[in-house]
Amino acid sequence: MTVELDDAVAETIEREARKRRITAEQRAAEILTSYHEGFQRFPDGVLREGRAKLIELLSPVPCLRNFDSSGVDFRFWWVSFEVDMASPVAWAVIRWLGANLNTLSAEMQLPTVFKPIPGEWPDDPFRWQIESTVPLLDPQEVVAWLAEKLPERMADLDAWNAQ
Repeated sequence: MTVELDDAVAETIEREARKRRITAEQRAAEILTSYHEGFQRFPDGVLREGRAKLIELLSPVPCLRNFDSSGVDFRFWWVSFEVDMASPVAWAVIRWLGANLNTLSAEMQLPTVFKPIPGEWPDDPFRWQIESTVPLLDPQEVVAWLAEKLPERMADLDAWNAQ
């Protein structure tokens, strides 16, 4: 097999190969094999199904609506939604999601981020997005993480105000 690479990519592979004391071809083979093994661990549909489970988990939250997610199986994924800011629990839900999806502490970053996404047009509704920050993070791991921490009665406004 012959593969043409940009000069910068070829130089990076050659530099890494020298550090490892192998040929550039061996280093390129390692990279391609690693990439292939990642896809073997995540067969088609795993990320799609996980995103669907995350949406299913968050759907009962009273102020979240109009869910969307990345359309095809990428190594990184996202789930977005609108927050009804007229809801009395909107800011409590936003704080809770931020606290449980962004960091455990100043020293420990989680493999997800929860952030606002502005609309393309001034009258577009504001959206919020949960996205993976590491490749091939299974969204079902996030579902399990959040399910342990979510209020038992997610549709109950008082449960969110007590958070």
